[in-house]
Amino acid sequence: MSRERVLILYCLAVAVIGWCWLIASAPTVMPVVVGLFVLLALLIEFLGFRIPPSDPHSLVGIVVLAAGLALGTTNGALIAAIAGLIFGIVEPLLYHRPRSLYLFGARPLFRSGVRAIALLIGGALAGVLGLAPPWSLIVLIPCYALTIQSARAIREGIQGGKTGLTTWWYSSWRSILWAEIAPLPFAALFAEVYSQLHLAYFLLSSGALLAMTIAVRRAVQNLRLQRRSVRELALLNEASRAIIRAELDADALSELIYREASKVVDTSSFHLGLFDPESDRYTLVVRVQDRVRLPRLTVNLPVGDGIVGWMRQTGRALLVEDFASEMAHLPARPRYQSDRPPRSGIYVPLLNGETVIGSISIQSYQPRTFDTDDMRVLSLIADQAAVAISKARAYHDANQRAVQLQAIHEVSERITAILDPDELLPSVVQLIREHFGYHPVHIFTLDEPQQLIFRASTAEGPALKSVSTGALRLGQGLIGNAAKEGKPLIIDDVRQDTRYIGDDAQTRSELAVPLRFGDRIVGVLDLQSPEVCRFGSRDLSVMQTLADQIAVAIESARAFAAQREEAWTLNALLQVAENIASTSSLSELLQTVVRLPPLLLGCDRCYCIFTDRMHTTFTPRSAYGLTEAQRAAFLGVRFAAVDAPILADVARSVFPTPVEDAGIRRYLCPQILEPFGGQSLLVLPLWARGVTLGVLVIDYDQVRATFTTREMTLYNGIANQIAGALETALLAQEAAEVARLEEELQVARGVQTALLPQHVPQLEGWDAAADWRSARIVGGDFYDYWHLGGQFGFVIADVSDKGVPAAMFMALSRSLVRAAALDGSLPDQALVRANRWITRDSESGMFVTIFYGLIEPLTGKLTYCCAGHNPPLLLRVDGSFKELTTPGIALGVLEEITLHHAVVEMQHGDLLVCYTDGVTESFDEHGEQFGVARLIEVAQRHRHESADAIIEAINEALHRFSLGVIYDDVTLVVIRRESL
Repeated sequence: MSRERVLILYCLAVAVIGWCWLIASAPTVMPVVVGLFVLLALLIEFLGFRIPPSDPHSLVGIVVLAAGLALGTTNGALIAAIAGLIFGIVEPLLYHRPRSLYLFGARPLFRSGVRAIALLIGGALAGVLGLAPPWSLIVLIPCYALTIQSARAIREGIQGGKTGLTTWWYSSWRSILWAEIAPLPFAALFAEVYSQLHLAYFLLSSGALLAMTIAVRRAVQNLRLQRRSVRELALLNEASRAIIRAELDADALSELIYREASKVVDTSSFHLGLFDPESDRYTLVVRVQDRVRLPRLTVNLPVGDGIVGWMRQTGRALLVEDFASEMAHLPARPRYQSDRPPRSGIYVPLLNGETVIGSISIQSYQPRTFDTDDMRVLSLIADQAAVAISKARAYHDANQRAVQLQAIHEVSERITAILDPDELLPSVVQLIREHFGYHPVHIFTLDEPQQLIFRASTAEGPALKSVSTGALRLGQGLIGNAAKEGKPLIIDDVRQDTRYIGDDAQTRSELAVPLRFGDRIVGVLDLQSPEVCRFGSRDLSVMQTLADQIAVAIESARAFAAQREEAWTLNALLQVAENIASTSSLSELLQTVVRLPPLLLGCDRCYCIFTDRMHTTFTPRSAYGLTEAQRAAFLGVRFAAVDAPILADVARSVFPTPVEDAGIRRYLCPQILEPFGGQSLLVLPLWARGVTLGVLVIDYDQVRATFTTREMTLYNGIANQIAGALETALLAQEAAEVARLEEELQVARGVQTALLPQHVPQLEGWDAAADWRSARIVGGDFYDYWHLGGQFGFVIADVSDKGVPAAMFMALSRSLVRAAALDGSLPDQALVRANRWITRDSESGMFVTIFYGLIEPLTGKLTYCCAGHNPPLLLRVDGSFKELTTPGIALGVLEEITLHHAVVEMQHGDLLVCYTDGVTESFDEHGEQFGVARLIEVAQRHRHESADAIIEAINEALHRFSLGVIYDDVTLVVIRRESL
């Protein structure tokens, strides 16, 4: 609440108390008597005198106390209240005071209420003591004097503070004592004249009292004029001594000058202002208006602007006796605009040599209040004050500079010892506030992508919340402009700058200093103040020095943080590697990989999800952070990629993808977001050697504004290690599976080999041999021998596929062919029957080509049937050859087929070579097939050798031709009828 409001409330409170007490006392005096005493009191008050800045002084106390003695204290209080109220309303007009609610309302009521209270207190005390007039005057005088002057003192203290109270007392106590208190005993004589003598004597006494009032007034005026010169000299001497003895403090000196000037002239409206030597700022250090002390004010005042600017430019004083008549002739016009401007004033510069360091001005609402003597005295005080203020300023500047340098040193030592950025910047702003007194202080750092990020502040509450919300772009606001231009900004009044962003309603001035490291801007140091023109060149110089050190500290802290972050990341990745390396199985690995991210980075849940090679389905394999029921419902449940778009995109693009607003975009992966309620996701691909094995999903319950670089680096490192470990584990699992299958295939090969004849039957006059080699561990070729009475049966066959399926079909076909042939049927009949069984018992879609022959050892008759097989070669003794073939198709294609048999006689020395297509269709390095011609050539060359030798020769030729590579199963059956 302002002083003026408090003063008005005080006055009204006193008035209410006085009038309520007066009304409750019920005065009974006649109106004529009241009017007579009130008229006399008003006449005496009008003839009083006033020594600024105090109230008017008069002998009205004699009339008031006389009325109290003659008519009773209650009636006297009524007369005093009425007279005080009327004179209080007229006084501002009489002394040309400003028209205000206080002067025309509150103060007259206060005057009347105080006088009523003073008499009523005295009357009450006299009644308690049993004192009757005129002896009651002994009590009335001190009660009246103390009450009146105490109320005035309280009023002056509220109005002008301690300084105003002191000024009033020094200027008024003599007048109060001799003009108001000392004559009060005459009230007894005046009361006796009214009570005991005729009215004419009372009027005569009243005239005498008026004459005495006039005489006192003239005496006071003469005394003031006579003593003025002596007093001025004494005051000047006293002021000089006070200034010399004063401390070297500009503010204290300004207060002292105001007090000393108040002893010489009326300082009801007094201004003492100082110029900033390095700018146009002008600060009113002492600012009194209508005896009300106002707070100091700083404004921009260019040289030559207004009367004060003119004084700064010329160094000359100015006396204005009446603004109304002199305005057109003044060297400068007043800068202020007011509905009630002053009528007169003195304007004196504070000169230190040739430099104007400030000004003193006193004003009045009355014309010709001041004269040349006032200006001369005030100029003398100003000259001495200017020298003292200049010395005080120089001392203050030197002392402040020393303090600032020491503070900069201390701050620098402390901030350079802090290497944690999150600890450094809050410490910096607090240190600046502690050592330099700036508040609030903010620091913003420039981060990618060219944004200013709030980092620390001394602000609190709503102000902190306002400044810390969001980021600033380069060129945005005063801070953004300072960072963009790389130059400091001093804004004296942010309300006049369109670049200012109003984040704090209290801010009036601002200083933004870029934090420069070399050629780079790393941030901005921002200082704000609720005072206009708070920051100057000294503030900029200090803060620029400190800003450079802060920039170095920030870069050092960033480098340390980067090294620490890198070390932490490497340590975390090492822990990941150690944990992964300690696993011994795929299931243990899966449980480990989903446990590591929550432990290292604090996510709430983690899932490892595998994808198929075509990325069409996903299968959760492990999860962390779920209940048992959630795990049971989630793990192993396959879902389509189209139902989880974010997982499919990451698996396809192999780029980590954060989803900060996953809570409102549950359609991206409803299998995770709906049952578990996550708000932010990070999906990482598990990619190894060009293959996406799956995705690692990081799930947060809270919305994440962003994922830091460190988090992304660590998450990517974890995902890469997990992908490599998973690939190794899967390869190991596949290798184990392959080993197991190979072992099983070896067993199957053993079984398949056991199905083939272990020994070739020994027939007299015949030499037979066979060889079976598969392209894989197991194959689809087979051969067989059996005896049917006096005949010798044999088969050679080739299944249409390779590997395990062909081996299984070969086992089935061998058994069914043997079963169909053992009844001694002709080859074509046996094979037709076997075909019927094969097609009925197998739905594999495979077929088998087969050559079945029956030999009568004694005659050499060969009955055969060729069911789609490579025709065997019958090499005659004379060197000719024949391919043994019959019409027909392979077995297993159709259920009902027609086959035929044929008969040929093998002469002594003839050679029969049966083979599968693995022999003739082998390739050399140029892609050329071995062919039937090469087979015939080899057989012809070795036809006189044994059957085993012939097979060995064929195999050797085949090995040389294909460089040892077997492309298909190779089976040979060689039968030779020995020569006679």
